Amino acid sequence: MGDRYPALLDEQILSGQGRSARTRAKLLRAAFEMLANDDVSAITVAGVTKKAGIAVGTFYLHYPTTTDLMLEVFGGFAEHDIKPALPTSRMGSGLFSEMKAEFVEIVAAFRRRRKFFRAMFTFRRQEERANEMWLRYSARWAAELSAAAMSAKPTPDGFPEFAGHAATAFADEIMTRIYIDDLFGAAFAEDEANDERVAELLAFSRQRLLYGVDPDPSLITINGIAGLSPPVTNG
Repeated sequence: MGDRYPALLDEQILSGQGRSARTRAKLLRAAFEMLANDDVSAITVAGVTKKAGIAVGTFYLHYPTTTDLMLEVFGGFAEHDIKPALPTSRMGSGLFSEMKAEFVEIVAAFRRRRKFFRAMFTFRRQEERANEMWLRYSARWAAELSAAAMSAKPTPDGFPEFAGHAATAFADEIMTRIYIDDLFGAAFAEDEANDERVAELLAFSRQRLLYGVDPDPSLITINGIAGLSPPVTNG
């Protein structure tokens, strides 16, 4: 995860597609690479075209503005590299184990591409169309999680939909706090050894919310999930 979309763009650039399709892929790949290493303000027509190795005027044959380019980059990344960590099992240890395995992937991708995700969240705050796009994806992921909650046990009307959105929002918020806001410090966010720790916390919380039961304690391999705490600051 986290590398599927850029790999797809690389494939399109090297494929036998038409020149226009390859040029578009080059612009998207250049913008993705810049966002993965800098921030939204770095995306200019001159900067993207220079990195893509194409003429400035060619940009406008494909995109009216850099905002439209970034919208396609974020949409492509969301489509190919973000998923809701939904187990295929509906009972037993599979619930927690499968969600944890998917969350490990998600957390690792978030850690590796912290600058890109930071740019994505910044763009959401700045551009209404980006936020609308993210909400559409969130609603789709929430619907998938709602279906899981509905299949778990009888619940009050409306609860599965609520649980699906709550599960999506919780993971979104936790990942943002840890990997964008450095809630536990930059050293924690950058340490690969914490991927499984965070994944277990997220999988534990999701199982409790969607299925109403906690996982078997023997499945939790990382000690101190409850010990996560923000760094202490003076004043």
